[in-house]
Amino acid sequence: MKAIKIPAKLCEAMSGKIAPVLLLLLLHGVIMAHSIRNKTATVDELGHLTAGLYALNHNDFRCNRLSPPLQNMLCALPVYLFGDYKLTYDHSCWKEGVWNGLGDRFVEANPATFHKNLTLGRYGSMALSILLCLLIFIWSRDIWGYWPALGVLTLAVFEPNFIAHGRLTTADAAPTLFFLLSGYLAWRFVKKPSWQRLIAVGVAFGLTWSSKHSGPVMIIALFFGFSLLFQRHSQPLGFRWIPGLKKKSGLRRSLWLSAMLSAIILFVGLLVIWAVYGFEVGDSIEGKREPKRSLLWMQTQLPIQTATYILGLEERYPFDQTNTDDPYWRLISGWLPAYSHWEGFCANRLNAQRGSPAFFLGETSYRKKDMYYPFLFLTKTPLPLLIILFIGIIALALRLARPGRRALILGLIIPVVYAAILIGCNRAYIGYRHALPVVPFLLVVMGGAAFKTLLPSSLRKDNRRLDNNTLIGIALSCGLAVWLFVDVLAVHPNYLTYYNSLIGGPSNGHYYAVDSNLDWGQDLLELKDYLAEHNINDAYLLYFGPKTLPEAYGVPHRKYKQQKTLQPGTYVISVTMLRQYIASYFMPELISFSNRQPDDVIADTMFVFYVK
Repeated sequence: MKAIKIPAKLCEAMSGKIAPVLLLLLLHGVIMAHSIRNKTATVDELGHLTAGLYALNHNDFRCNRLSPPLQNMLCALPVYLFGDYKLTYDHSCWKEGVWNGLGDRFVEANPATFHKNLTLGRYGSMALSILLCLLIFIWSRDIWGYWPALGVLTLAVFEPNFIAHGRLTTADAAPTLFFLLSGYLAWRFVKKPSWQRLIAVGVAFGLTWSSKHSGPVMIIALFFGFSLLFQRHSQPLGFRWIPGLKKKSGLRRSLWLSAMLSAIILFVGLLVIWAVYGFEVGDSIEGKREPKRSLLWMQTQLPIQTATYILGLEERYPFDQTNTDDPYWRLISGWLPAYSHWEGFCANRLNAQRGSPAFFLGETSYRKKDMYYPFLFLTKTPLPLLIILFIGIIALALRLARPGRRALILGLIIPVVYAAILIGCNRAYIGYRHALPVVPFLLVVMGGAAFKTLLPSSLRKDNRRLDNNTLIGIALSCGLAVWLFVDVLAVHPNYLTYYNSLIGGPSNGHYYAVDSNLDWGQDLLELKDYLAEHNINDAYLLYFGPKTLPEAYGVPHRKYKQQKTLQPGTYVISVTMLRQYIASYFMPELISFSNRQPDDVIADTMFVFYVK
């Protein structure tokens, strides 16, 4: 009788190795779903959700050009398929593509169901977060083996920032996932180059840029990574068709090969972006607009104008920012593929350059803050996770764990390039969430190295004897995992507010950084319960979030109007308003609250003051 060959993956499933992975992924989903039940819409969520619904209903992407549409549409898909909602178009924001009013319009059109629809949309983001954890496990397993990968997966499942932002209908879970996917597929490509794997990298890159306008960072990182990896190869790895490659050698060859490969990835990615935008051509906003209202025109006309001057065409094709028939404007607004994407990219670039007032370390200012993201990484990452990453750095430095040259270079150069550009070029300090794409790479490389060192071959079937060093490694790994579990779940369900004990935990977070790091308008239901418990119906509310939401969630309050002197009563102030905005809103009578201890605190995000 002929023996039946059982697939290796099925054998792995039968041996029980799949079950712990599935349980951890399920636990990640359960934590997110349970923790979000009583969390109200954050500042940006309803705007993102409504833009996604508009895109799905009309194949039109005018509503949120500042953020690419992929995660918006993925989160809106459950609402589109199963939700009870309607969109009304009697406001100018729809016609003009103004994102700031979309969430309010959605609430007005769906007063009884908007939160239920929001919850449906959040499930879409949770699915992305679960896929992120799965991909972290897969890459870690491919590099380090099963048991270290299981340890890394545990870190990812309980990473509080993954939980916090993986359950919101914003634009943070998708780019974090697709940045890692691009790096993983690039690693597979350099291991065994082929057309199929190269195109897969291009598709992943396109999905990355369709999720966040920081996507081009990946092309820069891949170019440097390929340049380093291909230096040792005298042969062009099967890509002999690349023009001029045979005439080059050494560093010149690797740079030329890397440039050509990056160009192919970019080309494929641009096709994917165009497909995500429904093969949009030109501006979808009806009617003639002045070129000066387009940031795309404003930021690109200078090099085009210079070219026409050099060619002697400036008189034939003059540039006029007030002329709706400006030839360059007619060209891009009528014929540019994925126009919404490029308009949003230019707007995002301008925002990153200009910045916004941000509170950091006790001061609100427009000034550049080079320590903003490093500080938040150290204070919003759990201490046991920082210890594991430090152990991983030591293990890599001493070569106690060796991931291979390809994994080490790509796994480190991508987050290094991303962090360098984020710190050096971005002045919009609105949250640690913008640095999240760095974290999965650190988990895979450094976290995997730590567990590979702490959990050596002791868990193999052919090695059942455990020496003292192995027992210490297992005990340390389990101890750090339990510490992480207890530390993170202690803040449940308030994961947005997480700060580690280096600064005293979430209760002290408002002294250091606010906005989406702490208070993003998520605790209106907590406020509603507090007011009911204390029988307060006339509190003055200064809320950080859309003005329509307190009334939509049924929170009894009085809208605050500027006063010469504070009137007696109860004042509830969001900590982001208190730390970041009161001074800029010219409310001097409220500044005294900044130096006063609150009479009560709601979920570490709202301060209650009693004035007699």
